[in-house]
Amino acid sequence: MIPVTDAFADATDCDVCGRDSCEEHLPPDPADAQSASRQPRLRVFRASEIIETPGPNEIVEAIVWSGCLTVLPAESGAGKTFVLLDLAAAVSAEMLWHQRQTMAGSVLYVSYEGDALGRRLRALRDVQGQRLEHLYIIRASDPLSPRVTREGEERSIGERTATEAILTLRDELAATERPPLRVVIVDTVRASLAGNEDSSEHVSAYLRAVRRLMAVVPEAGCVLAHHAGWQDGDTQRKRERGSSAWRGNVDATLYLEAGEYDADTGEAPLTLRTLKVRDGEKPGPLHLIRRRVELPGEIDRHGQPVTSCVIERDRRSRSDRDAERAQAEAEAQRETDLAVLRAMRDYPAATNINRLRPYVGLRMEAVSEAVARILRAAWAQEGKRGHPFTLTAAGMSALNGHHL
Repeated sequence: MIPVTDAFADATDCDVCGRDSCEEHLPPDPADAQSASRQPRLRVFRASEIIETPGPNEIVEAIVWSGCLTVLPAESGAGKTFVLLDLAAAVSAEMLWHQRQTMAGSVLYVSYEGDALGRRLRALRDVQGQRLEHLYIIRASDPLSPRVTREGEERSIGERTATEAILTLRDELAATERPPLRVVIVDTVRASLAGNEDSSEHVSAYLRAVRRLMAVVPEAGCVLAHHAGWQDGDTQRKRERGSSAWRGNVDATLYLEAGEYDADTGEAPLTLRTLKVRDGEKPGPLHLIRRRVELPGEIDRHGQPVTSCVIERDRRSRSDRDAERAQAEAEAQRETDLAVLRAMRDYPAATNINRLRPYVGLRMEAVSEAVARILRAAWAQEGKRGHPFTLTAAGMSALNGHHL
């Protein structure tokens, strides 16, 4: 066996560049390495340094900030991809985004879901006339989440390849004097996360990976498209799905809510609310419209126009929106009341709220409120203990009038 010292003495090619007698890539001096190991890993700042440190740049007013993470949850099909592409186009073109200020720059959209992005981008360009020359797309598949072991975290292939792509884009933009990267959008969390989104450990590890990813472009902000989850009380499902670590470990949390879709007009109202802004005031909601559009000159194999959607500002007055919302709520309540009334009629064993609930498949609170409204309207009479409800003539008329 050749001694280790002799083996290194005989090697003339540098392991890094392959040159003979390379001095540029000499291994570090053990004494220097020992000295470095004694340096603290955490830097201590004076309070004055922290005070004088400038805050993050606001890239999209009240939504995206440099060096910060924003989560945008919404129900599936609400239109979050359309909204985020619309936002990306506004930053790319240095335009206001529905009356919100933007900072001009390039945008990187990291797509994990295989959506029909080409069709959606054509709708932006060909229908709305958006300029998309500074919008860039990555189609990714490997999750960003690190592999968590007893020894710590091991960076995933997804994180490494995404970092390489961002570095390459960053350097190309600088070399060609194009606008620097300002926004990175990841769509969606579920597709880019490995593990359980209900686990605070997995969520925290994922968010650390995203922050490492964004560290190579510190002047950019990141938006994570996520799905909605459950929440008790009046805000059912109006929050990000999974662990509370989402809310605690990000800088801003939004919520996109879609109203009833009108097939005749091809429109659905959208409301973008802010649930959390770290160290800032929550702005009022942003009211938008998701509108179906036909792509110019495109016909599918059935001879029908190819369609997509665009996002527009909702120009209705507040009173008009409130009136429409109240009408929608009243219609939803009536549907619930009729479903409970039908259960009273068809299932005599449903003698109380607890027994009615399985037949209508609604929350206890919703069934209780419906029963109260039915009794006030004299659509039914409550039976004695253990006896069924009795529908009145008015209640039967309500059911018959609804063609049930």
